[in-house]
Amino acid sequence: MQRNSTSRSRVFSFDENILYGILIPTNLVGYYKLKFMKFSTKAEYGLRAIAHLDKTGKKPVSLALIAEKEGISLAYLERIFAKLKKAKLIKAELGVKGGYLLIKPANQLTVYEIINTLEGSIAPMNCVVDKSVCPDCNCTIHPVWAELYKQMTKTLKGIKLNKIMK
Repeated sequence: MQRNSTSRSRVFSFDENILYGILIPTNLVGYYKLKFMKFSTKAEYGLRAIAHLDKTGKKPVSLALIAEKEGISLAYLERIFAKLKKAKLIKAELGVKGGYLLIKPANQLTVYEIINTLEGSIAPMNCVVDKSVCPDCNCTIHPVWAELYKQMTKTLKGIKLNKIMK
C-alpha cells in the first residue's frame, strides 16, 4: 500500500463490515502496522477450541487434546469451557473416554452466541444497549455506534459454528 503524504493514517475495511482497521505509519519508511478493533483472548481461544468439537455433538473431545493442538494453556481453556458449559452451549462427559460435546449441532450454533457468552456485549459504546447510561442518546455520533453494533451483530449471527470447524 502506498503511503499517503497528506494523512498519517488510513481507515479501511474488508468484506463489508467484517474487518475494520487503521493503517498507521511505523518508523520504517513505507511500512505500516495494522491496528484493529479487538476481542480478548477468551473469544479467540474459545472459538479456536470449540471448533475442535464434534459437529454432531455425539463424540466427546478431550480438552487436553485441544489445548495441545492449539498451544493454549489447559487451565485457561478449562475456565473458558466452564463459561460455555454454564451457558449451556456445551456439556462435559466424564470418564476415560469423556470430553466435551456441543449441546446442539454446530450448524445451529452461531459465532455470536459463543462470543457473547465469553465477552459479554460486543456493543462499541454502552449507550447502544443501555440508554440509561447516556442522558443525551440523540448525540451526533450515536447513530455511528448503533450501526456498527447492528452490523457486527448481524455478521456474527450469520456465521454458524460448522463454517469454522475443521
